[in-house]
Amino acid sequence: MPTDNLPLVSCAIPYYNHKEFITYTLDSIIQDTYPNKEIILINDGSSDKDDSCIIEWIEANKNKININYISRENRGLTKTLNELISLANGKYILLCASDDYLINNTITKRVELLEKNPQKLLLLSDAIVVDNDNKELYKSSLSQLYKADLDAYKNDESLKKEIITNWSIAGATHLINKKLYDEIGLYNEELIVEDFDFFLRAVAKDYILFYNEQVSAYRQHETNTSSDTTKTLRIKQDIYNSAMKHLHLFEEPYKTMLLDLANSYLNAIQREKSFLKKLKKRTKKFRYKIKNLFKKNKP
Repeated sequence: MPTDNLPLVSCAIPYYNHKEFITYTLDSIIQDTYPNKEIILINDGSSDKDDSCIIEWIEANKNKININYISRENRGLTKTLNELISLANGKYILLCASDDYLINNTITKRVELLEKNPQKLLLLSDAIVVDNDNKELYKSSLSQLYKADLDAYKNDESLKKEIITNWSIAGATHLINKKLYDEIGLYNEELIVEDFDFFLRAVAKDYILFYNEQVSAYRQHETNTSSDTTKTLRIKQDIYNSAMKHLHLFEEPYKTMLLDLANSYLNAIQREKSFLKKLKKRTKKFRYKIKNLFKKNKP
């Protein structure tokens, strides 16, 4: 591809409380040799308040890349993602969490693939998995961490099945033609599982192309998962709602697959709500017993 005619790639980063990782993320973008790129970084009201590392990095690298840094109050991830997209000037958007980073110098190849396949608007790739110290935990987030069938990603029909029945996508693994957002819409700001909802809409129209290479490092640490029962229930509710909402986008047998997925999550939600109701009732009884015990033993 001629270097004087390269489309602009907007590297969009939603930042929240990752000051120990963000310069590593930013450095990885600079280190990729694709020459026509910009960085858009939104600090989504980080509670640590200290963004000096970002300011210092921007000052040191302002002559190497165009950087748009915005620091504002917290609005949540999906609102931040949609704001990043609205600010992006590029033909292509590369979303990267502020604790992940790019590897293997792949932007040029990924742009080439999308330019050669204009009917595809999202190039999906793989990632390695690392810990907080950048130690590699898995060589593939898809096949090793989430047990995805990589062969299924290689054609449109089996990819639909894999997305629906075995959601496995994590990390800065997709390059998106900005046109995709015009075709299927932005991220649903009512959801916390916005990526599954978005990918359902994209795969339903066969807009996804798979590039079987590790293009980023996905950082797995305690903030990736939650033991918060309320949040876990919300995640299941989001998946159920997305599955039901987008049934009409799919033909058989994928519609039935999606309906089966929705029913499995509905059953799980009902079981969990029943458990929480019983737990709440038992906790109330226990507190009542303790209260009475203190009354009886009161001097």
